[in-house]
Formats: sequence, C-alpha cells, structure tokens
Amino acid sequence: MIEIRNLSKIYKTKTGTVIGVDDVTLSIQEGEIYGIVGYSGAGKSSLLRCINLLERPTSGKISVNGTDLTSLKGENLRLARLKIGMIFQHFYLISQKTVFDNVAFALKAAKLPEAQIKSRVEELLEMVGLSDKRDVYPAQLSGGQKQRVAIARALANNPKVLLCDEATSALDPTTTMSILNLLKKINKELNITIVLITHEMKVVKEICNRMAIMQNGRVMEEGTVYEVFANPQTGLTKEFIESVVSFEIPEVILNKCDGPIVKVIFKGKVAGEGVISDTLQQFKVKGNFLHGSIEYIQELPLGIFIMELKGEKEEINNAIKYIENRAAQVEVLRNGL
Repeated sequence: MIEIRNLSKIYKTKTGTVIGVDDVTLSIQEGEIYGIVGYSGAGKSSLLRCINLLERPTSGKISVNGTDLTSLKGENLRLARLKIGMIFQHFYLISQKTVFDNVAFALKAAKLPEAQIKSRVEELLEMVGLSDKRDVYPAQLSGGQKQRVAIARALANNPKVLLCDEATSALDPTTTMSILNLLKKINKELNITIVLITHEMKVVKEICNRMAIMQNGRVMEEGTVYEVFANPQTGLTKEFIESVVSFEIPEVILNKCDGPIVKVIFKGKVAGEGVISDTLQQFKVKGNFLHGSIEYIQELPLGIFIMELKGEKEEINNAIKYIENRAAQVEVLRNGL
C-alpha cells in the first residue's frame, strides 16, 4: 500500500544542513494501523509529511497504492493527495465556520453538488458522533470534539490513507481513548490504512498492528507491536516500553534478596498457564515474586514476571532451564549464586 524506499529529507538552515529523515525504508500494508514512535526531533513528523509530499523528499521514493508520488507535480499531485487524509495535533479548524461547513470545505473545493455535499457531511458527522453539533462553531467544542470534526473533514473525499500527526497529544487520557476507539472503528469499517505518529507507547499499544521506532531520522527498530514489546532489540525501545510497562524495583527491596533475580517473559497462550507454579512444585526452589503483570496487546497476552529464586544452585539452574523451555525467554537480572 505505502512503499517508502531510501527516503531522505535534508533541511537547509542558516548554520548549515539538518537531516530530518535519513535513508528510511518501510512497507505499510493495506488496511493496517502503523505506528511511528520517537521523541521530539526524531524525524517522525518529517517522514509523515513526506508521505503526502507536504514535504518533498530530498531523495528516495514514496509509492501509495502503486502510484509514485515523488514523480507527480501540479494537478496530478493534487488529485493523488485527495486520497490521503491528514489530521493534526492542533485540529486547524476554521473558527468562522460551523462544524458542518468545516467538514464541507474540501467537498466544496472539489465542486461537488450541494445535495451530495449535504448528504456526505451528514454521513460523516454521524460516523464521528457529532450529528448534534453540525451548526455550532469550533470555539463551542471540547478538544475531543474538535478532533472528531478534523477526522470527519479528513475523511470527506473517501481517502485510502489517513495520516495522524500526534493526533491525541493535546487530549486528556479519557478523550484520547475515545479518539483511538474512533480510529479503530474507521479502520475496521472503511478499511482505511492509518499511519500514526506519536511519542506515547500507550497509543501504539492500544491501536497499532505494526510499528517503527525512530531516532535521529533513522528507523532503529521495526516489527509487530506485540513482538517489539515482547522482545525489544535496542535500549531506546526498552526505554519507550518501560514508560508503559514499568518493572522498576526499589533498591531497598533488591538489597534484601540474596538469590538470583530473574525476569520471565511469556508469550501468547502460555502467558495464562501455570508455568511458574509448575516449576516451584517440580524443583526444590522457592520463588519470591517481586513484580509481575499480564499485558494484552492486540488481544494477545504478554506475561512479564520478576522473581527471586532460592535453593541449591543445581536446582535453581534446572528450574531456569525448565522455564526457558516453556516460556519466551528468561533473563537473569542479578546472579546471587
């Protein structure tokens, strides 16, 4: 659906050049929700804006639904952009226009008949849950309602792709969840491919199928959201994950432990099985649980437990091997043997 090949974007400044995007290659499949995560300055917004050529890449190629956008100009580019909707953090609604007219704006620009515009706008307002707000102005709306108007406006021309630039960053947690649920509904019902950039792993965990993590303009790690959470490959990714799933144990607790401390990760259905209890029954070891939880990512369980093991060295080693054979991975955080 979206093919990004060796994409770079270089900005010229008074003091020299700044690399916004550095040789990025990604494939985003039709109908999926793809998350791009990174801190401020990572290059994620520059990459997103290159997808619809709001920023023209310095080099590389972007194809959307088989069309090479980087080869288009003028009217051909404008027509191609009609199939790529975009929503932003700050909504960018026209304050002097009603909700109805904000959504109708793009349709009027496309010179659609009035009856068709009216029907389409009413359909969109029903979809985003704002039928009762059609005649009010943006100043009378909450932040979540403004973003719903922006989403309706982005969907006006029946796009195949929806780009979301920090779409929930200005919203409170409850409103954020309602907007994410709306995006999931739109993705499912309309089969629209959604590309979402954010610095919040909670957003990615809630809505995305696959993801990439960016730093300094480059993609540092990519994969399904589940696999990235279950088996992060870089320190940056681990840092982001810890913002959602924190397993920091106070030093005063660790100082009381004299046995090995292990972190056990269970993937899929095994997360719901009694592997730990089976281990403690089969081997002459005792387990002191320090931390643990089961997270659900795309409805799949991911179990993470941290515990101290006590017993003879051989029994502990056998217990760890037994767990390794039934779990995704075991990491010895501190060897107390």
